[in-house]
Amino acid sequence: MNTKSVAMLLVAILVIPLAGSLESNHSPKLGTDDIQVLVEGQKIMIPNQTPIWWDTSIDWWEVTTLDSDRNGIHDSLQTAIGRVNVILSYSQDITQIDRDILSYFGYEIHQELPSVDAILLGDVDVSKIWQLAEIDGVVMVERYGSLVFYGDVQTLTVKARNSTEYPVGAWNLGVTGAGVNIALTDTGVDNEHPGLAGKFVAGYDAVCYITSDPTCILAGGRVEDGSFDPDDGNQHGTACMGMASATGIEADGSQSEFYGAAPNATLIDVRIGTDVGAGPFENYILEQEFYESALNGLQWVIDHRDDAWPGVGEDNYGIDIISLSWGITSHENGGSDGSDAHSRMLDAAMEAGVTVSNAAGNDGEDNDGLSGMSSSSLSITVAATDDQNTVSRSDDTIAGYSSRGPRRDNGDGNPLNELIPEVSAPGSNIIQAEGCVTSGGCNNNIPGQDASGNTYTGRGSGTSYATPSVSGVIALVIEANANLTPLQIKEVLKQTAERRGEASVPEVDPYWNREFGYGMVDAYAAVQLALFLSDTDQTASIDPNLQNHLLNVSTNGSIEISGHAWSQSGEVERVEFRIDNGGWFQAFYNESQLTVGALTPFDWFINLDASKLGSGNHTVEIRAASGDQQSLPIIVQVQGIDSGLSTMSIPPFVFALVALVGIAWVSALVLIRVRSDDEIDAMITNLRTDSEIEGVIEAELLD
Repeated sequence: MNTKSVAMLLVAILVIPLAGSLESNHSPKLGTDDIQVLVEGQKIMIPNQTPIWWDTSIDWWEVTTLDSDRNGIHDSLQTAIGRVNVILSYSQDITQIDRDILSYFGYEIHQELPSVDAILLGDVDVSKIWQLAEIDGVVMVERYGSLVFYGDVQTLTVKARNSTEYPVGAWNLGVTGAGVNIALTDTGVDNEHPGLAGKFVAGYDAVCYITSDPTCILAGGRVEDGSFDPDDGNQHGTACMGMASATGIEADGSQSEFYGAAPNATLIDVRIGTDVGAGPFENYILEQEFYESALNGLQWVIDHRDDAWPGVGEDNYGIDIISLSWGITSHENGGSDGSDAHSRMLDAAMEAGVTVSNAAGNDGEDNDGLSGMSSSSLSITVAATDDQNTVSRSDDTIAGYSSRGPRRDNGDGNPLNELIPEVSAPGSNIIQAEGCVTSGGCNNNIPGQDASGNTYTGRGSGTSYATPSVSGVIALVIEANANLTPLQIKEVLKQTAERRGEASVPEVDPYWNREFGYGMVDAYAAVQLALFLSDTDQTASIDPNLQNHLLNVSTNGSIEISGHAWSQSGEVERVEFRIDNGGWFQAFYNESQLTVGALTPFDWFINLDASKLGSGNHTVEIRAASGDQQSLPIIVQVQGIDSGLSTMSIPPFVFALVALVGIAWVSALVLIRVRSDDEIDAMITNLRTDSEIEGVIEAELLD
């Protein structure tokens, strides 16, 4: 027997006689009913809850506010003159019969969108829209929208990387976005940039689909299998990808401080903006074609979300995230209600398993509703904060340009899906990763020219730049727990966000604010929760509709924990808790709350006898549940006290010995380990395909 084995045996012999005594003092008596004390004014029975009042089976075209007279035609089209670009939405899958009918009437199909059962017809005479509305299966004739585009301390502020102000960040938990693919749908990415080198996994040029790009025409068209690598002729896409996942590496190989949130996340480069012209989308020549390229790019992502990309390992198959730093303006007064085709496509992507992060828009405080894309019912819409160029979040304010919610009412009776944006992140005065077109020293249209000598220059502001930072945070969450669904990820971000501002519509939700959403995104807290769900095997049971929130923890002789819960779709059957992963106990409820209305929180209470817990720290986990589904858990650390039941005197040296053994065992078994800065550097380096890359970047473009 070796020396280590002998030592462990001796320790075991010394500890065995103490087992009973230690258990008496330090373990909660979970087998007894009196661990929780019923207090006056509380009851055991949960309040009755009024069911929700809206019809969840209703079809969107029956209630959309974009068609107030219910004639199957968007209101703005009825006053248009001349020629307009139109979309036909159907009540079912598009069939060959539908195509033949359009051909019979002389219409040419520009594109099909199977994810939302729609057909893009493009330019038609406005007098024809009534004929189109009468075609069998067509439920809505709508108009194309217009596309618009909406560093330094950004990654530190969202708590992805640790800092002096926030000593532990998400990277310390062992995640950097490795194996997570972000589909940056933008103007393309110059991934030769030293901070983006080695990230390209797959790409697609949706601009080439409409064949308005001369370089595409000369090349004979481009493939759809993901093998094409688009360049950035605008700068916007390169800057956004930098904020999501660049490494901060300079052209000379040195490490800058311009980190992105997920340094090891990889790129699916989907180009929807053309190289023709040098301005943002609204300055391009053919509005119709850019709308079609945008929707084509999104449909390509949905269609190829599970693809095995050529030349990459299995860990990098598929598409995990769509990052959208642009919007589509509506022709309806007051913005979109989320029922337009482009908003519904983002809903379809979320339902298909791709998490969507999109910009709220740059219309400022007095905006009347949100644009299309920003108005998607299911995606994660991001507002922008001004971080004042400091890491500390204490001085952060909402950015003056950031669009405010709520979204325009879509008429379905459900007030919850109007609560947009969901989260906020720094978007002002952010350092950018420099694309080829920006430097003036290279031109993508000349063979051999690239951005490999570029750096990080200039500053810009917009919700465009808050969005990719959140996309990077989502990549960290997915790496921490790959089994989370997009809607669960959205709920994790909402629940762990740092609350800001008063509740704007407390009768609907006590936490949502029209400027910040549910608060400023917190990467560290979000990754912690994602890891906890994975480690405790609870991921599959999380229902985002079940809400449970902590209100107060106090210790005044006993341990009193209070909170409130409600359901956004059905009812909460019970609120329960467990201590140190033991058995589940029911919470108590407010005696005065016999019945509560739909969406109305009811109070719950947990009153623990600290002496029954045993001395030391204990973890209390609380959840709202219905059937086998549950809310995200609340985790509370409490302190028990010595019950005085110990009858055995333990020498100090034995306590020390037991502590040493405990530390060794915990070190071996702990599931969420904090990483040091040196370990993070090594982790980032080891995971890269390009050995000189060591960091991450943040960037952002001025609209």
